Amino acid sequence: MARKKAQHALHIKSHTHGSSNEISFSVLDAAREARDAEERDRRRSTAETGKISLFTLGSNRKLHGTPTKGQSMVIPEGVKTSRRHSAASGAASGALDRRIPGVITMIVVVCTLVALALTVGQTFLQVHARQSDFRSQLMSEIGVVDQCDQTLIPFDELVMAQYDPKRFDASSATGIPSFEDLSESYRQVVGDIAPSRSQLEEALAAIEALQPSLSDNKDKEAAHQAVTAARSRLNMLETGVAIIDESLMATRAFSDAREGWKKIIDADAAAREATALLETMTKKNVKASAQKSSEAIALLGEASSLFQQAQDGYPELDIQDFINYAAKREEAQRTALDADQAYLDRDKEQLAKKNEEYNGLEQEAADLAEAMGADPDQRVVELYYRAIEKDAQAYEAERVKAGNADTFLRDYLGSTSE
Repeated sequence: MARKKAQHALHIKSHTHGSSNEISFSVLDAAREARDAEERDRRRSTAETGKISLFTLGSNRKLHGTPTKGQSMVIPEGVKTSRRHSAASGAASGALDRRIPGVITMIVVVCTLVALALTVGQTFLQVHARQSDFRSQLMSEIGVVDQCDQTLIPFDELVMAQYDPKRFDASSATGIPSFEDLSESYRQVVGDIAPSRSQLEEALAAIEALQPSLSDNKDKEAAHQAVTAARSRLNMLETGVAIIDESLMATRAFSDAREGWKKIIDADAAAREATALLETMTKKNVKASAQKSSEAIALLGEASSLFQQAQDGYPELDIQDFINYAAKREEAQRTALDADQAYLDRDKEQLAKKNEEYNGLEQEAADLAEAMGADPDQRVVELYYRAIEKDAQAYEAERVKAGNADTFLRDYLGSTSE
């Protein structure tokens, strides 16, 4: 286009009225205008090439096929530079846009993990500190249970002695304990039983309250064993007191029954002597016989009182047949005294009557004696062991459980202190 304009400007008309200078200026002006127009076209082409859509190019442009291997695509210089710059800028911008969310996500994840680790670490330290406190409390309560043994050991020895099979065996090394001795032994330990029971109950409650807070399996087992140790000791105290109470009643009843039976034997001996003295009926012998009968009566009365005392003091004991026997023998001896007096009064009819009554009473007493069976003191012993059998078994069971728990706790305390 610039070339056409240049040619048109250099065309000189045939009828020009100017001088040669006019012609020269016209030619120069035309040349300058042509040059300026060409420069403007070049600048406009350079500025607008990158903005032209591929689909708005003139129809006189031919489309080139896709280059094959070895060929190269020829792109106008201006377009080539602009497209490469635009593609590089777009690729860099897209890559940056894709990288920024990933970096942010990674930073958030790292920060979250760090915060979580710090929280877990702090929580672990807090839990560990709490568990250490719980363990210290547990060991303290175990120590309370152990301290109670200062009272329980003497108590345990006393209880075990009460269900010893040779408890009432006169041939044993210790002999038969008296009621007074047992009462004194019990008095020495009973004063400490109540405080020990309170301490054990408090320790048991504290350990049971502590159990849900423990997480370590060994601590949990130690708490379980400590509960067993404390509860077994409380059960031993309760059962042991029941055994001792039973033993106190049985010991006194045994002593009374044994002494009563001895009185019966002595009374029988006196009655036999009284009868023997009457083999030769003289006034002297009759008086001596009467004296022996009086001794027998006194002894039988004492025996009856002792039997009654034993029965009243040990409600489960039934020795009424011995009481009846002593009363029957006493009645017989009183009848013998009446016969002796009849002899001294020379009242043959009264003598015969009283002798007949005496013989009848002695026969009744003999019948009672046959039905009595074991001696009254042995009856007390049999009743006593039957009465404490379940308590003794329960006490032994609790004692074994306490011993097993103590063994575990000793190992636990030893391993914890290391």
